[in-house]
Amino acid sequence: MEPILDGLNAAQRTAVTSPANVLQILAPPGSGKTKTLTSRVAYLLSYHKYKPWNILCLTFTIKSSREMKERIARLLGNGLETKLILGTFHSVCRRYLVSYGHLIGIRKGFGIADSGDSLSIVKRLIKRLGFNIGAGAARSRISSSKAKGIGYEELALDATKKKNVDQQEFVRVYEEYETQLASSNLLDYDDLLLRCVDLLRQHPECVSNVEAVLIDEFQDTNIVQFDLMRLFATKQKRITTVGDPDQSIYGWRSAEIKNLKRMQKQYPDTLVVHLEDNYRSSGAILLAALELIQQDESRPPKLLLPTHCPGTSPVLRRLQSAAIEAIWIVSEIRRCIGMTGNLLCYSDCAILLRTAALSRHVESAMGKAGIPYRMVGGQRFFDRIEIKILLDYLRTVSQPDNNDALARIINTPPRRIGEPTIKALLEEAEAKKVTLWNLVRDAVQGYSIPKTKLSKPAEQGLGSLINIILTARTKMQGTGNLLSPEQLLQYIMKKLDFQTYLEKNHPEDHENRWANVEELLAQASDCSSMLSTDTKDYIEDNDEALPIIEGLEQGIQARSEEALSKFLANVALSSEVRSEDEEFEEGPKKKVTISTIHAAKGLEWPVVFIPAVYEGSIPHSRAEDTDEERRLLYVAMTRAQALLYMSCPMKNSQGEETTLSSFLSSKKLTPYLVDKGPSFTQSTAQDMSLILRRECPAEQELIKCYGTAENTEDDLWPTNGEEDPETVESRWDKRDGTGSTNSYQHLIKRRKITNDKVKLGSAATTFAGSAIVVSSTYTSVTMQNSSTFSINNTNSGFISAASHLQHVGHQKNETGRRISSIANSTTTIKSPTVIQEARRQPQSKANVTKTSKPLETQGSLMSHWTRSSNNLTHARSKETPALSLVRDQSLDILNTSHALDGEQTSNAQSDLPTLPRLPTSKSGSREEPSRPNPGQAQRASMLSIPPTLTNHKLRAIPNTTRPHFRAEEESHPKKDYFFLSSSPPREQDQSGASDTMITKTNNMQQENIMPPQAAMKCNDSRPAATFHTPSISQVQAASTVQKKTLGVRRSMNGWSNRGRQGFSVPGITRHDE
Repeated sequence: MEPILDGLNAAQRTAVTSPANVLQILAPPGSGKTKTLTSRVAYLLSYHKYKPWNILCLTFTIKSSREMKERIARLLGNGLETKLILGTFHSVCRRYLVSYGHLIGIRKGFGIADSGDSLSIVKRLIKRLGFNIGAGAARSRISSSKAKGIGYEELALDATKKKNVDQQEFVRVYEEYETQLASSNLLDYDDLLLRCVDLLRQHPECVSNVEAVLIDEFQDTNIVQFDLMRLFATKQKRITTVGDPDQSIYGWRSAEIKNLKRMQKQYPDTLVVHLEDNYRSSGAILLAALELIQQDESRPPKLLLPTHCPGTSPVLRRLQSAAIEAIWIVSEIRRCIGMTGNLLCYSDCAILLRTAALSRHVESAMGKAGIPYRMVGGQRFFDRIEIKILLDYLRTVSQPDNNDALARIINTPPRRIGEPTIKALLEEAEAKKVTLWNLVRDAVQGYSIPKTKLSKPAEQGLGSLINIILTARTKMQGTGNLLSPEQLLQYIMKKLDFQTYLEKNHPEDHENRWANVEELLAQASDCSSMLSTDTKDYIEDNDEALPIIEGLEQGIQARSEEALSKFLANVALSSEVRSEDEEFEEGPKKKVTISTIHAAKGLEWPVVFIPAVYEGSIPHSRAEDTDEERRLLYVAMTRAQALLYMSCPMKNSQGEETTLSSFLSSKKLTPYLVDKGPSFTQSTAQDMSLILRRECPAEQELIKCYGTAENTEDDLWPTNGEEDPETVESRWDKRDGTGSTNSYQHLIKRRKITNDKVKLGSAATTFAGSAIVVSSTYTSVTMQNSSTFSINNTNSGFISAASHLQHVGHQKNETGRRISSIANSTTTIKSPTVIQEARRQPQSKANVTKTSKPLETQGSLMSHWTRSSNNLTHARSKETPALSLVRDQSLDILNTSHALDGEQTSNAQSDLPTLPRLPTSKSGSREEPSRPNPGQAQRASMLSIPPTLTNHKLRAIPNTTRPHFRAEEESHPKKDYFFLSSSPPREQDQSGASDTMITKTNNMQQENIMPPQAAMKCNDSRPAATFHTPSISQVQAASTVQKKTLGVRRSMNGWSNRGRQGFSVPGITRHDE
C-alpha cells in the first residue's frame, strides 16, 4: 500500500483512497492528475482486489494510455496492466464491436474508414448528385451531427418542416454516405462510438462484469461519450473522472464542458476533490494565468497554488509588425540559450500559435537565422505514399468491398488504367449497386461485360491485380499454416517488385522510402503473437480480448483475419484518434517546436512564446465562444515552466492595425506582466535551474556567456511598439544588399551595423598621433557622389530618403567608433563603460517635443553658421562631463586631421574654414578647462565671425537659373523645340516671329527685368541638382506676381487669358546643317 501512496500530497491521497463510488477530481495544469488517476487504479486493484479485466480505463490519446500502463506496471508489476481494458474511447468501443457487434447486425471483419476515405466518399457523392456543397464542410457537419447523436432521419424531418433546400441536400448526402459505408462494411470514427452505444443499450449484459470506470480529460467528452460512461457503469455505478473545466478547449469538436455539472446531477452522491498544487510552472506565471482565467465570472472558484519560486515575470512585448515579431522571437531564443550556459537548448523552446497560418513569418525568420525547428502536424508516418500503397493493398485483402482502397491501388504500379476509366468503373458500380471489387472481378473472370470499355493492356493489368488479392485471401483463410500481417506484406511486395518500383519512381530518395517500408514490416510483426496455436496462450497474449461472459457468445474470426484486422485498426486509430502530441516524441531532438495551442495541450516546455495576442487572433475572429478562447490562452500560458513570452505586433501579417487582446488588456493583469525580456543574472539562472530541476551553471560560465552573447538585453526594439526612426528606411528601400525584396531582412542588417560593438585593437581603427584614420566598408549611393556629375551644381540636390538615412546611420556609427577609440586612449576615462552609461542616460521629458524636426546632421550648412552660442550651449546642456571631454578631444583631433588633409588639396579648397568648436559648459555656468593644442589660436582667428553677422540669415533665392552653355555651343543658333500634338503644325512667318521676340525683349529691358538668357549667363551655378530646368521656374523668375497656372501656353497665364487670342501650335523650324 505504501508504494502506491508515496509522493502524493494530501489532496491526491484523498482522491486515491476515497471510498466514494462516484468521484470527480478537478485537476488544474501541472497538478499531477495522471499520477493521481494511475494511483487510483492501482489502489482499486491492490486494496479492493478488483480483477484487472473488470476495470475500464478510458483516455483521449494513445500517449496517455501508454503512460498510464507504464506507471501501473511500475506500481504493481506482475503484468496486471496488460489485462486492464485500457485505451482510447474509440479503441475500446471497437473491441466491444468486434466481440459483440454481431448482436446488432454488424458483419464480422468490418473495416474502419479513416478521414481520407470519408472525404473521398463525400466528394464522389456530391459530384454524382450534382449538389453545390463543399465536401469538407459536409463531412464536418456529418461528424458534428453524429457526435451529438443526431441521425439523418431527424435532420430530414426538420428540413421538411422548414423547407430549407440546403438542409435537404445535406440530408441527402448524409443518407447516401451512410448507405455507402454499409455496403462497404465500413464504420467511420464516429460510428465506433454510436454503434457501441446502440450495442450497450440493447445488450447491457455485455458490460455486466465492469466493476469500475475511470476517465481521463473528462472536460473534453461529448454527449455520446457521456452516454458511454453511464452505460459502461450500468451495473456497479462506480465512476472516477479527472478533468479541469478551465482546460476545455475542444468545443469545435462538440466537447461539452457541461458534462461536469451533468455528472453531478446524474449522480447526486458525487464527491468532488480539488487538486490545487502546481508542480510545473513558476509562481509568476501561475499568478498571471490565474488572474486571466478568473475573468470568466461563470467559472467555479478554484485555487492554483505554486510550489516553485516566483521566477521571472511573464513578458508582454509590443512590436512594430508581424515580421519584426518573428525576428524578436529568434533574437530572444538565442539570448535565452546563450545567456544561461548549458541550462537550455533549442528543444526547450516552443512557439505556440492560435492558428497554423501564423507560422509563415516565424518559419521564415527561423530558417534565415539557421535555427532548427519542426512543425507539429507535418506528414505522419502512415501518410507517406509508400506506406499508404501497401496499407491499401492490405485493406483490399482484408475487405475487398472497400471501394476507395481498391480505387487507389488499381493502377499502382501502373497497369495501363487511366483516371477516366477508374472514374467510369466507380460510377458504373454505384449505378448497379455493386461494389467495385465485384464489378472488376466478374469482368476479368468473364462472368459479365462492363459498360466501361477496357483495353487489352488494361484487362491484363486488372487480371494481375485480381490474382494478387485472391491469392493473398486464400493464404490468409487457409486452414494450414497461419499467415501473419508481416508475411502478407512480404508476399505483396514480392509480387509488385516494390523495391524496384520505388527506385524507378522515386530515384532521389528511394533508400529513405525503403527504410520506411522496413519499419512498417517491423510494426506488422508485433501481431504475430495472435497466431499462437495454443488457445490458452492466445488468450493470455491477446491484450484486446474481452472477458468471457456466461451466456453471451462472442464473435469468432479466423486467427489470420483477426490479426490483420487488428493491425489495420491500430493503424487507422493511431492516425486519427491520437493527439498531435504523439508527434512531439517522434521528431529529432535539439529543435525548436512550432505548434498550435490545441496540439500542445498536456505538454510543457521551459520556454514558451505565444505570438499574435491581438483581437481577431485570440480571441479568434470566427470564435463563437469567447470563454473558450480565454481558456485556450490559459492553456498556452500554463505550458511554460520557467519563461513565458507573449507578443503583440502593432500590424498583423496583412499590414492591418491591431488591438491588444481584451484578455490581456485588463488593469488587474497588468501588474503581473513586464514589457521586455528578463535580464539573465546569476539569480535568474538559479531560479530557472530550481524550477527545471537541473544543475545550475557555474558563475564563471555565465560570465563567459556575457562576453560572447550577441545581445545581453532585450533592447533592440522599442518596448511601446512604436517604430524606431532607423527602421523607416525599410519603407523606402525594400531591397537588401542581395537584391531581395525583404524589408525585415534589411532591418536585420541595419541592426547589425548600428549595434556592432567597438573592438579594441581592431584593424578598422588605428591611432597615429592626434589623427584618426577610420576605414569603412560603407559605400555611398550614386546621388551622394555629386562631384562626379556632368553639371557641378549640386549644393542642395535631391537624394532619396533611404540613402540619406543610410548615410546618417553610417555617420553615427563612425562617430561612435571614434569616441570609443578616444576614450580608450585618454587617461581621464579608463573604461568604455563610462561612455555607454553616459549614452544610456534617459532624456528629460521637457526636451521631448512633438514638433517635426530634421534628424541630427540633417540641418543646412548656413543654419549651422548662424546658430548662436546660447542655442548651442542649450543643445548640449544635457551632456555629461565625460561626454563633453571626449567630444572636445575628438573635435581637436578631427580639426587637425582636416588641416592636414587641406594642405594636400587645391588652393581653392584649402581656404575653406574648419568646423568651429562647440562650447562645453553646462548651462553656461562652467568654463572649459584649457589644454594646450598646437595651432589652436590660429584656427580660432580663422573661425571668428563679425558680431554684426551673428543674426544674419541668407534670403532664400528662387530657382531661376538654367544650365549655361559652353562657348562652342553658344556659337550655334538655338534650335526650337519640337511640339508634339495630335493636330498638324501651323506654319508661322519667321519674320513675324523674330519681330515678336524683339518686341518682348525690348519690353523686358524697359521694365528692368533680366531675360532668362541673361540671368543664365550671369549666374554660373544652379541650386537644384537636377538635369533639367522646369518651365515653371523660368516663368516665376520673369513674373512679378506668381499665379496658379492651369494652362499650357508659353506665358503660363492659365485660363485667365482665355478671352484673348486662341491657342496656336508653335511651328517647327528646321536648320540646314
